[in-house]
Amino acid sequence: MNDTTKKQTADLMLREKRRQELGETTFNTGAQGGALMQPRNGKELMDMANMMAGCGTMVRDFYRNSPGDCAALIMICQPYGFNPYQVSWKTYKASKNADAPVSFEGQLVNAMLNMSAPVKGRLKYRYENEGTDNLTCTVIGIDKETGEEITYTSPPIKQIPVKNSPLWKGDPQQQLGYYSARAWARRHFPELLLGVYTREEIEEAPSVRDITPPQATGGWAQQAREARGEVMQEPEAEDTAGTYDDIEDAQMADDVDPDEEVGGFEDEGGTHWTADVDPDEGNPGSQAWDAGIEAFKQGAPITDCPHEDNMEDAQDWLGGYVGARRAAE
Repeated sequence: MNDTTKKQTADLMLREKRRQELGETTFNTGAQGGALMQPRNGKELMDMANMMAGCGTMVRDFYRNSPGDCAALIMICQPYGFNPYQVSWKTYKASKNADAPVSFEGQLVNAMLNMSAPVKGRLKYRYENEGTDNLTCTVIGIDKETGEEITYTSPPIKQIPVKNSPLWKGDPQQQLGYYSARAWARRHFPELLLGVYTREEIEEAPSVRDITPPQATGGWAQQAREARGEVMQEPEAEDTAGTYDDIEDAQMADDVDPDEEVGGFEDEGGTHWTADVDPDEGNPGSQAWDAGIEAFKQGAPITDCPHEDNMEDAQDWLGGYVGARRAAE
């Protein structure tokens, strides 16, 4: 038996040991929603994740063939008693980058709060200064134990920094309600939404700045490196000639019509959210699809898509819009 075979055998034994350990780990399945997708132990969690990862078009694309992502979603859904297959369509990548975080639709976040917040009944909303840019929303929940009101009042709508969704203009009360419910939970019950963020919250987060200091040169640092036999690498000269890809990209850029509308646009909040939606995933014949076609015919910009909080409808609407635009070209 060579070293490779020994390592493979050891890995298999370790994996089986982990399966046995997970099989002995029990979970709390007291959440609402039934026990069908509520794993009772680690083995059931892995079995459900593997089954979910292999179910093809019944889950959103980035969960397919990824048992790890599926297991994480199942565990997120468990305290709320949600079906992870349904919830998968209410999540999406915050951008097109492969390592982009998963964000959650505002509708889903509010559903999580309704299922888990320790209050009597559902959250209530009170709006003030309606019809102005000073519109505010107060979220009210009644504490189950004390009966006291637990409240949060949003800042005026004009002070909210990230408002990429067209619904901020078309239905500001709905969007402000989503915003305020999230803030209510994060202030009073932060444990309810651990690891759950909407796209707007992710965009509001400050970017990470690299503060790694440059490697010291000369003086004692140089002498210490020489004593250890280390050799400082000279920085490579930058190649300004350009690669084939650079030249090809430049040539392609010359062929682009600067007046042609090709997707999202850059605004004060960054790239518009529609740029990250794949219109080819849309469902022809749906109501949102037909609405997208009509919007194109009326001359509306693609960024008027009203479905930021429902990714499936957004794909349909944009699919109809882009399809109509392609047919007209």
